[in-house]
Amino acid sequence: MNVRFSEYRPSYALSPFVQAYYTGDFNLYSEDNFVQSVVPNGCIEMIIHLTHDHCELVKSESWGKSPEFTLIGLQTKPYEVKFHDMVQIFGIRFNPEGIYNIFGVPPALFTATFEDSSDILGVAFKDYCSWLREAKSIQQKIRLTEDFLLKKMSDHAQDFDYVRLASETIRKHHGMLTLEELVQQVPISPRQLQREFKRRFGITAKEYMRLSRLNAIQQYMQGTEMVNLTELSYDTGFSDQSHFIREFRQLAGTNPRTFLKQRDNFLTLPVNLE
Repeated sequence: MNVRFSEYRPSYALSPFVQAYYTGDFNLYSEDNFVQSVVPNGCIEMIIHLTHDHCELVKSESWGKSPEFTLIGLQTKPYEVKFHDMVQIFGIRFNPEGIYNIFGVPPALFTATFEDSSDILGVAFKDYCSWLREAKSIQQKIRLTEDFLLKKMSDHAQDFDYVRLASETIRKHHGMLTLEELVQQVPISPRQLQREFKRRFGITAKEYMRLSRLNAIQQYMQGTEMVNLTELSYDTGFSDQSHFIREFRQLAGTNPRTFLKQRDNFLTLPVNLE
């Protein structure tokens, strides 16, 4: 395996908005043009590079070096990451409502693309990144991160809103509910919910349901070597296996059997949906 990856849970106060903190060492053997396909997980990834070398990402159909501090928006299709040397990072994985509730920034600003975090989040964020790089241990990095995020969250306190409730409900049900069932738990009209969800996150509630269901599938696949695809398709709410395969291919870029055989070519980061 050419990747080393570790995850750390956020504090209780931040857990509604932050899925995880993580460290990653990519391209451990310094291969030239080491490429990984990333399966979308319905989250926003904040990547802080700790080394001079960065990964490369595609933007406007061209490969380019990612920013020093990269903010990767919600994705509905797989995307590729390329490495030319070993790259070390510290990352923060946000639920989509996390960026909005902590920084006051709607994720729709950078859906299906990536941006320089400094341009989106400002000078205070650059100062935080400088402190983070100077921290010697992962415990220090997490403590600095928690202090920074809690301070920003207090600065951008948001009233409870229906879009947040809808996204939390979708995750709670692993995406396995209809729009009608969702509206029964979120007192807002289907049309208004779809409009507000799209305006805030840049994707529809139905698209977020599909991403959440794919996460449930990814979690199952990571937890066992022997995957019964027929059983899995029914357990995750698909009417038949062909529907399951079609949906999986659209979101992961290949069919489930090929994916299982070539796991090392994919960077899969399934999130905690509970």
